Amino acid sequence: MRVRSEEKRREIVTAAAELFVKLGYEHTSMAAISERVGGSKATLYGYFVSKEDLLRAVLEYDVANEAMLVFGEFPAEGDLREGLTRLGIQYLTGRLAALPIANLRTLASLPGQSPLGKEFYDTVLGPAWEVLADHFAALMESGHLRKADPWVAAMHWKGLQEGEFLEKRLIGAISHPDPKDVKRVATLAADAFLRIYASGQAESEPTS
Repeated sequence: MRVRSEEKRREIVTAAAELFVKLGYEHTSMAAISERVGGSKATLYGYFVSKEDLLRAVLEYDVANEAMLVFGEFPAEGDLREGLTRLGIQYLTGRLAALPIANLRTLASLPGQSPLGKEFYDTVLGPAWEVLADHFAALMESGHLRKADPWVAAMHWKGLQEGEFLEKRLIGAISHPDPKDVKRVATLAADAFLRIYASGQAESEPTS
């Protein structure tokens, strides 16, 4: 019974996410979500007490199941430049997809007094970046990166990845960029990051 309950919850979250992307959060009603799932509103409210509660679940699904997976698989061994480039491609491909962009737009449009944005950052998004910071800390301890604040390094890596695309994507100036452009940006970001943080026992030299 618990398995069926979890499956139903995931089905509702997926349906809500699809409608938030298609219609926008403000224009998506609980009735529309229940209709898409194929159940009653009473059943929907049995899982989520409000649309905001459902938005929390969509945000958690977006980050916890995607970003955490990407950062969690980051290799601590091998060619660091190659690993950083591959991580950048995975991150940008996911971050610029329709659902994460819709979620960022939704959070930005909430009233200033809404606690949801801070709650989301403190409980979901921040911990996801801590995973990457922990990887960098391990690389610093092993001598692959020079000693520095791992959190600051993670934020620098984030900025190098997002600089060219994120703002344009958020305001609709571009659609999802071409994979070749994503690879180019991820490679350049890896090179720039290593120029700042690489230690003496460096990984592969950047190619021109």
